[in-house]
Amino acid sequence: MTYHGLGYYGLLATLGALALMTLLPNGSRAHRLLSRAFLAALLITAAIVGLSY
Repeated sequence: MTYHGLGYYGLLATLGALALMTLLPNGSRAHRLLSRAFLAALLITAAIVGLSY
């Protein structure tokens, strides 16, 4: 597994999380948890891509 592959898997996971967030109601606990996980995945993906260069 390379940094490049991890970046792509991270982006695919964030797209799936974004699709799920649109289906969940705004005030639900699952929506809040998924939005925090989404932001964490974006930060981790950005860090991995930044470290790969």
